[in-house]
Amino acid sequence: MLDENALRYRDLGPIDCSTSINLDKLKGKTVLVTGGSSGLGFAYVKAYSEAGATVINADIKDIADNVKLSGWVPLCVHYTNCDVRSWADQKKAFQLAASKSASGLIDIVVANAGISGNDHFLMGLDAADVQEPDMRIVNIDLIGAMYTIRLALNNFILHPETSATTKCLIIKASLAGYVDTLPSYGSAKFGLRAVMRALRNKDYCRVNLVAPWFIHTPIMTDDVAGVLGAQLKKQNSDFAHVEDSVHCVLRISTDESIHGRAFGIIPRQHAKEGYMDLQQDEFKEDDPVMRHLQAAVLQVSHRK
Repeated sequence: MLDENALRYRDLGPIDCSTSINLDKLKGKTVLVTGGSSGLGFAYVKAYSEAGATVINADIKDIADNVKLSGWVPLCVHYTNCDVRSWADQKKAFQLAASKSASGLIDIVVANAGISGNDHFLMGLDAADVQEPDMRIVNIDLIGAMYTIRLALNNFILHPETSATTKCLIIKASLAGYVDTLPSYGSAKFGLRAVMRALRNKDYCRVNLVAPWFIHTPIMTDDVAGVLGAQLKKQNSDFAHVEDSVHCVLRISTDESIHGRAFGIIPRQHAKEGYMDLQQDEFKEDDPVMRHLQAAVLQVSHRK
């Protein structure tokens, strides 16, 4: 049986990101990744597979043939067509993942799927007849991720015989959830912070968040990367690295002591590992009012 208080969040200080990772812990695990056919999602799928895990890739498209022909053999990777905006699609993906596990438990779930793009929320504000905005970013990046998270929690709860510390939920947000940016993308990513912070005070599983900075993935065209790279350079900044985001996700997946933390995937000029514990989701000693209110709200509720 689970220890009811085993995973209640405590701020024990920043995670040391310089220690080694034992990838042997991933052998035989069952992992579900949403949006795993390209970008960071594909990098996660590849890394889990190479570490010996069985991976379910839930995406609206399969991994491109040119990637499969590049020398990587996708051993134990199962694809299922999934639009994360569809509850039925996601439920089917989780059923597939559970069927690939001897116990039915999905050990690791990575809520990765997301999009960016022009923010229609701010477009056409001067129109005499203002139109309903395209909310696709929020629907995919926040609502879709919440569907993933709900299904993950359901799977975890249905396996009480397994310790909650071995059940791992990773939420991919963005540093756009920590800095001033555009309203649709920023609110979606900020919302995922709220989900992580709420769940870390429950005892369902370990839950952590990764928040990437700009990363030049293969889905970014060379033209876009050139323009963005030049703009970043003018700001004395740079791209973060795909491999650093992968390393961070693998650290979270294998270290059962990591719970309730948010990691920024950042340029290496700021951290040699390319990622760090952000320490932005805790109220510090010099903020006694918010510390008191946070403690109080966890003990009261007028809702059933």
